[in-house]
Amino acid sequence: MAGDKAVGRVTRLLGLVEYLELHGPTSFADLGAHFGVSAAQIKDDLYLLWVSGRPGYSHEDLVDFDASAFEAGVADLTEAQGLRQVRYSAREAAALVGALSALDATGAAPAATRTVVEKLTAALGGSSVEIVDSATVAPEVRGAIDEAISARSTLELTYVDAQERQSVRTVEPHRLVVIDGAGYLECFCHRAQDYRMLRLERIVSVQPGGGHGTHEPADRLGFTVDQGWVGTVTLARAGQWAVEELPGVELHTSGELVTARFHVANADWIAGRLLAVAPHLRSVGPAALHDAVVRRAQAVIDAHSV
Repeated sequence: MAGDKAVGRVTRLLGLVEYLELHGPTSFADLGAHFGVSAAQIKDDLYLLWVSGRPGYSHEDLVDFDASAFEAGVADLTEAQGLRQVRYSAREAAALVGALSALDATGAAPAATRTVVEKLTAALGGSSVEIVDSATVAPEVRGAIDEAISARSTLELTYVDAQERQSVRTVEPHRLVVIDGAGYLECFCHRAQDYRMLRLERIVSVQPGGGHGTHEPADRLGFTVDQGWVGTVTLARAGQWAVEELPGVELHTSGELVTARFHVANADWIAGRLLAVAPHLRSVGPAALHDAVVRRAQAVIDAHSV
């Protein structure tokens, strides 16, 4: 709640500066009516703005108001120091909606993510962004996981791994995370007697396990992540930057070519990264990764053809 109040006040402070630049001297009472707060709160906000500004904080670096007008209950801005509320162009807002929608689709995003997407979509006139090939996590699965994490209770879940093998596991859920654009559940698996990261979209069903967690969340790296399979890419050295930081990558250089081998957890995310160096690609394998790159490339072509 305190964080929400702080964000709201910062938004109002920036709004005050912009309002005064547009409308000129305005009484505290009128400002309070416009921003939905009391005149006394506006006065406190203006005091805070008066000691805000650029690093250095000498007089010429600070936001400034006319002192005589202030004493009369009127805000007369004389120096804004460039303070502005951030405004997005339609294209920037659409890109942000797309990114947040993709995060929401992983199933690991906070519930507030969807609210933000809905508000941005409404601001764009109702235009929606469709996320293709994104993970789909059933609401009842996500809800049960959230409840178990909060209660520190066990879950019994049905899981299908990358080799399409189905198993039933009892786990102690700890955290939801996003890796390479895919959502994962960090947990302690009773069957493996070790910590695991299970991909959310591969959890078929969940039900209460009837027990309480006895293992603290791991504070170390080295989880066994559901990697899926190994991808192999050959590209010109100029495009090496796109693959050299992939988790667990092995690089082999031969003349002007680099071959990278790496585990693939999310083919679509890797494809997007490879598309950034498309002119430098020489080969992409296996077929699943090659097809993902082709789909991404075709989506870009289609978008620019509209």
